[in-house]
Amino acid sequence: MIFWRLLQEFASTTIHGTKGICHADELIEKGQIDKAEQAVLTLLERKPNDANILHLAGVVALRKGQNSRAVALISKALEYAPNESLYYFNLGNAYLADGAIDLGIQALQDATRLDPERMEAWMNLGLALVEAKRHPEAVAAFERLLEIDPDHEADVAFASALVGAGIMLKESAMVDRGISVLESKLRDGYERYAAGVILARALEHRNRLSEAIRQHQALLEANPEHIGIRNNLARCLVQLGRVEEARTHYRLCVKSAPDKYHAFSALLAGLNYEPNLTAAMHEAEVRNWEKQLALPHYPVEPEFPNERDPERPLKIGYLSPDLRQHVVGHNFLPVLEHRNREQFSVFCYHIGEKQDDMSRRIAALADHWRHVHGASDDEVAALIREDRVDILVDLSGHTSHTQPLVFARKPAPVQVSWLGYFDTTGLATMDWFITDPYSSPPDQKQYFSERLYRMPHTRLYYHPYPDMPAVGQLPAKRNGYITFGCLNNLAKINTEVLDLWAQILAASPTSRLLIQTVALCDRLNLERFRALCVERGLDPARLELRPATSLEKFAQTYHQIDIALDPFPFCGGFTSFDALWMGVPVITLEQQRLAGRQTLSMLMNLGLPHLIASNKTDYVSIALELSRDSSEIEQLRSELRSRFLQSPLIDHCRFTRELEKAYRFFWSHWCTEKKQSSARKGISAPMDAYPSRRQISAT
Repeated sequence: MIFWRLLQEFASTTIHGTKGICHADELIEKGQIDKAEQAVLTLLERKPNDANILHLAGVVALRKGQNSRAVALISKALEYAPNESLYYFNLGNAYLADGAIDLGIQALQDATRLDPERMEAWMNLGLALVEAKRHPEAVAAFERLLEIDPDHEADVAFASALVGAGIMLKESAMVDRGISVLESKLRDGYERYAAGVILARALEHRNRLSEAIRQHQALLEANPEHIGIRNNLARCLVQLGRVEEARTHYRLCVKSAPDKYHAFSALLAGLNYEPNLTAAMHEAEVRNWEKQLALPHYPVEPEFPNERDPERPLKIGYLSPDLRQHVVGHNFLPVLEHRNREQFSVFCYHIGEKQDDMSRRIAALADHWRHVHGASDDEVAALIREDRVDILVDLSGHTSHTQPLVFARKPAPVQVSWLGYFDTTGLATMDWFITDPYSSPPDQKQYFSERLYRMPHTRLYYHPYPDMPAVGQLPAKRNGYITFGCLNNLAKINTEVLDLWAQILAASPTSRLLIQTVALCDRLNLERFRALCVERGLDPARLELRPATSLEKFAQTYHQIDIALDPFPFCGGFTSFDALWMGVPVITLEQQRLAGRQTLSMLMNLGLPHLIASNKTDYVSIALELSRDSSEIEQLRSELRSRFLQSPLIDHCRFTRELEKAYRFFWSHWCTEKKQSSARKGISAPMDAYPSRRQISAT
């Protein structure tokens, strides 16, 4: 539609020359492009340096999809007429069609500079800036367009720019303005669909997730086969704690497009929320993912040029989308700060789109920083091979925006899973999973395709945010009653958890329960969850449900909590760290799988095994006994930070030395294995090149 307006403008503003030019223009308007091309070529033979003819020839080439030729012809026209706004306009469109976004933007900016009233130049400029993710500039372009013509049909594009800019600049008012524009009038056809896509994204960003879900559902009615929309719907459902509904949609995504790994990864990560998951169910899901997606990429017999010297300095690569302001990025910093630079050089591969101050801190601490967002799995793997990385560490597993199939391609001799994930990757090419004795008891190996390497004390350490407040006074002293609390992801708080918490409150009639989490920012979901709590036996008068606060304020909520209750089977991770750092004891229920043992490991390292329940009855008993002894709670509150400071949980230097010892072990193990590799020559089936899950033993 935009391009057709472009040709009409050309006809009305530049055709004032020869009869031949007018004839060629008429042919373009009629869509007779081949005849127009012949007419223009004839004119060019006569007048090869005529700017009008060169420009017209460029427009014809653009209509024929000959984008590079169009760029060359219109650029030539500008040599003879350097102040023609229309020429720059068409040059910009030719560049955009040829994939040269930045050059297209520059040409369109020149068009608007020469003719500030040229509406379609502002329109195309705004669209190009959105495509280049330069949303704040796009907002300015559309605002200028709407100044010229307030009735211009640019509102959907304008809203897209507003939403993108608001998310980029963290200005919620700008996102809300985009929502207002989208909701300002009824639309139909493709415009309605496009507006719905943008609106759903904006609503999700503003934590209006129930409304975002309705938008996604409406979009699916119009396009039921769209995998991306269904995947987005499932993601919103997970954020609201509606895990079973989300799982249904993820399975439909996998069924429709088994080659799209994001939905498959979400299914695997979602297993950790399942209360009744058996080892056999877990095995089947992981094996299905591996067979469908990973297996085709396994190299039969990977060869590496890396020197097989167990003592030499090593290149360690870290791959993640979260090397930014994120719990992974923040907690990754100490390893970089305390590493042995003589023995280990670091390559960071950031596959995430966003780069921020945290990204820049990580990049400054690394020896090599590679921002490879948008690169294919093959391209990322090729870069890692080119860098000759010795040990490649996955910091994200099957979480959001990852690229697990890079690891399936085995770009490094040794591959390791650590920090950002709490389950197996399911990859036979992933050699090791870093854990600890408390997180991974001996019978846990059945859940992992990787070999388990147990760190001496902990697989995770705590890196407090610099603005964490001081430990506050025990709330029970000023309130006269005990406040239990949980700040975990709502998806972890299933009906079995609520049933147990209801038992605790029923046996402690003056106590209260405070739940604070992001999913409760959504008003409709808050009411849904409140009704679920009441249905499971929780007294609404003793229940406080709160939306999450900003990062700067969230820890202050622990000033109002006496005892934290850990959910299950997926317990708290860094949320439990935060509670304990703020002096709040956490009661946890021991689980078999790692995702349910993270808090247990922290408590063992802090010398607090009496807060670990082996069954549900014990969980209730421990909570009640502790709630009746305010002196013990107060003592724990006063000493938990000092326990931290004396424990391995916050000794970043020691942890880094132990991690580097693990890396040295992995490398020596690989060098030894390679000396014995002759027995594996001649293998033809890719899977046979790697040990099966049941052949792997824990270390």
